[in-house]
Amino acid sequence: MNIIKSTDAPRGKLLEVKVNKKVIRIVLTWHVLDGASDYNISANELLNFLIYPEEVIIGHVNRFIAHKKLNRHLTRVIYEYENETVVVITFYIAYVNRYFRGGIHEDKILP
Repeated sequence: MNIIKSTDAPRGKLLEVKVNKKVIRIVLTWHVLDGASDYNISANELLNFLIYPEEVIIGHVNRFIAHKKLNRHLTRVIYEYENETVVVITFYIAYVNRYFRGGIHEDKILP
């Protein structure tokens, strides 16, 4: 995974991320960047949680939630699609036993 372009946009940082041979457009909203900094999580780590999740579940209002385990905790990255762009809405850490469903994938950013 490699960030090939990063620009400021009204809603946040617009990134073009190259994964293998595919380029993915991702917006990290200012809200998600502030939340990640509260946990000392970098943009690269946030992208890793999003692109390589252990499971993805369907959320509310056409949103998806990417989960990745961190010991007893679970990262939750909430995102949606606007046309071909992935927009990351928010991020937080919760307990695994509260949200993890066993590794299902109801969406995948990478095929």
